[in-house]
This record gives sequence, C-alpha cells and structure tokens, in this order.
Amino acid sequence: MTITPRAPYDTGDMLTALCVWRESRGCTYEAMRGVVWVLKNRCAMAPAQGFAHTMQENILKPWAFSSFNSKDPNSGKYPNDGDESWVHCMEAVSSTEPDNTDGAVFYFSRPMIEAPKVWGDVIVTAQFGGLTFCGFSERVPEVVT
Repeated sequence: MTITPRAPYDTGDMLTALCVWRESRGCTYEAMRGVVWVLKNRCAMAPAQGFAHTMQENILKPWAFSSFNSKDPNSGKYPNDGDESWVHCMEAVSSTEPDNTDGAVFYFSRPMIEAPKVWGDVIVTAQFGGLTFCGFSERVPEVVT
C-alpha cells in the first residue's frame, strides 16, 4: 500500500523533493539529480510501460518508489529544519541541467547488484553515489497523440 505524505510534502515540488530525499539523502548531489531525471523520464514516456504523465502520479504509484510503501522504514521520515541534504534535494528538483542518467527510468542501490528481471531488458546508463541507473536497452518509441 502506498502512503501519501502529510502536507506540505504531498504535492508539487515538495512531494518530488521528499521522494528524492527519502530515496537518495545519503548519496551525492549527482545521484539526487538522477532520481529527479528518473521521474522526468517516466513522465516523458507515459503512458508507455505504465508510467504516468505527472511526477505525483509516478511517485505515488503503488510499489514505484519504496520509500512510499507502507512497510518501508523511510515512509514516515521527513527532513528536519536545517537538513543540508533537503536543501540539495530541493536544488536537484529545480535544476535545469541536462539528464545525467542518459534516459534512465529505474535505479537501484546496494545490496542489489543487478537490475530486477521484472524491469525487462534494461541496461545500466549511469552510476552516482551508490545508485545505479537503468534505461531500456531499446528506447520505447514516443507515443504520438
């Protein structure tokens, strides 16, 4: 079950930053930017692969980001005042720098050593600060509407 966070972390950039913070607060700034790009890339691919058109829908999709799953220990965590990693997450969310993941739509961290088979045919596209980013080995064609 997915847990919707409390206000003001429940929508917009605050929700995105909370996702990045929960998923990568112990990582480098480049890894934080990578998590943001995974979200952006999922939105860009929607509806392919079941991805949603908005950051909020992708973040709160059941099982999409473990830190929003009810049994995950991070699901109840929020940044403290003055938390430097929160500042970096907010900066990563508002960054206009290009995609540093080369189109990644997934990532994993240790102790995993390879992408789960359920992701399908993916390749490693980047590695930053303990996170390994993966994209589809063949780019899914863009849906024209």
